[in-house]
Amino acid sequence: MSATVDFLRDTITDFVEPDRKFTLQELISHVSDPWDDVFDGRTSEDSREACVRADLQTLRDEDFLTFVDYDGTYSRNSTDAVDPNDNIFSLELLEKHGRILGWQDKTQTTNVEGITFKKWIIADKNEVMSHSIARELGIACQTRVDQALFPETQREIRDSVKEDGYDYHSFQPAISELSEWVTYKGNVYKYIVRDGNNRYELPWNKFPCALIEGENEYSLLQYGAMSNNPTQYKKNDITSNDVKYMIRLGFEYEEIEKTEDAVMEVLKVRYKETRKKDRRIFAAEILKEEGVQVSIEPYDITKAKKHLEDENLYDVELGEYDYVVGWGRHADHYRKFYSIFEERINNPDVDMIEYAFLEMGKGVATQPTEENIRQQRIDLESERKKYINHCCDVADAHRSGQLKYIQVEWLAQANNKERPNEFQ
Repeated sequence: MSATVDFLRDTITDFVEPDRKFTLQELISHVSDPWDDVFDGRTSEDSREACVRADLQTLRDEDFLTFVDYDGTYSRNSTDAVDPNDNIFSLELLEKHGRILGWQDKTQTTNVEGITFKKWIIADKNEVMSHSIARELGIACQTRVDQALFPETQREIRDSVKEDGYDYHSFQPAISELSEWVTYKGNVYKYIVRDGNNRYELPWNKFPCALIEGENEYSLLQYGAMSNNPTQYKKNDITSNDVKYMIRLGFEYEEIEKTEDAVMEVLKVRYKETRKKDRRIFAAEILKEEGVQVSIEPYDITKAKKHLEDENLYDVELGEYDYVVGWGRHADHYRKFYSIFEERINNPDVDMIEYAFLEMGKGVATQPTEENIRQQRIDLESERKKYINHCCDVADAHRSGQLKYIQVEWLAQANNKERPNEFQ
């Protein structure tokens, strides 16, 4: 082993606690003030820093530390004794209790489109290409553009396995066969991780997982993204950036049409928890990055305000009493009318501007189109006048004594005080 690697290992041991993160810049600052004699053979700052980076890779391969991200963050691994050669996993229990995304207990298959479950295996890690190795080789194995490895999660899983044994009832990792074996750093990789990157990083050399097969490469990449879409079982979920990238990759593979309907269907079915409150806006954003403009621009309050204030769009300075509102969900209209006119009555002398947009999606009686959008705006402005006339009619009837009293009967609800068959 080289002297610089030994020096770096001792240095990290001295200033970083086990299971704690540190950055490349923090480490370089620590060892370069001044540079130790061990680096005398390297005469420039750049060559010394390159030596540190290379030695960190060696220490990672020794399982002394973990690469947290590709921005130069590392974590010193725990010193707890684990024999990586121990095969603590049971294929029998994995076959009995294991499940993956879309798992069907009766048929022992998955219903994920484009994916076939082959079998359960306890794989040798030196035959399974990890997320980290795949990135070094420029091979996509699971579509993440944001963080993919989570040391804290790895530590939690490792400690749980050590204390309570492996959890065969949870969703299991999945791997697929490589179309061509890859030889790299002394290993011959026959498989590649599709889901379970963090469990792959456990200290044991065996890897319990499902072997799956895909109709095509996109099906396998998509499986990894879908497996990490938020659910009650998941943590370290994929982000909206990950989903956006996955869908744009679907365009590239010609597996998804570049239409609003197609993207909305993919989001609803495959990534239903990702930006579900502004899904239509998300679809429009994805298509816009592909140069495709949706026919009707979707808005919510946040996006509308952003566009209004954007100097490249409307460049509006919203006044204290101005407001932004969406119309189209009729069940909400009377509540909005009340709030608007209450503000108007309380501030009779101020100028007020309403910035309005047509709502879209669930709960909207008539979806706006290029053909009906003008008429919808006219109809919705007239609805405001109908509301005023209605309020006036009620007030006039009340003042003239023609609004007959409506008897109200409250149903019993306080079970310890009220009889269940008596009105209150």
